[in-house]
Amino acid sequence: MVSEMEKILGGPIGLEEIIPGSVLDEGREYIYFCDDGQSSAKELFKALMQYMDPPYAQSGSAGFDGISLTLPDGSVFFAIDYFGDIPGWRKDIEAGASGLGVTLARIADGKIVVDDGRVYDLSECIPMFPWKRPKNPL
Repeated sequence: MVSEMEKILGGPIGLEEIIPGSVLDEGREYIYFCDDGQSSAKELFKALMQYMDPPYAQSGSAGFDGISLTLPDGSVFFAIDYFGDIPGWRKDIEAGASGLGVTLARIADGKIVVDDGRVYDLSECIPMFPWKRPKNPL
């Protein structure tokens, strides 16, 4: 049930609008995958996670909550967070992306660095948090 305060604020209380990977989160890592325009982001996330059988990751988990970044060129990247066997999860995601032809990106030094060589300042990108409506730029 949505509280009166959440209605006033326009979203759930306690969810901060921090771009995943833009600040150090001890024991957790973030990677972004590009929307392929064919599947929903959730379906593409599942395909990436199920690509390796058996998986490299032996512990922890990977998550997807729908946070995205729209780059100045119009491409949309969705965040994945993972913890536990970080090297294993990284290897699983990279193998899935390679096998499925999905472009990955990472956040570094206030920029999004795409595997294909594109680099943009985060300030040039439009973040979308699924629990909050985008602000009207007008």
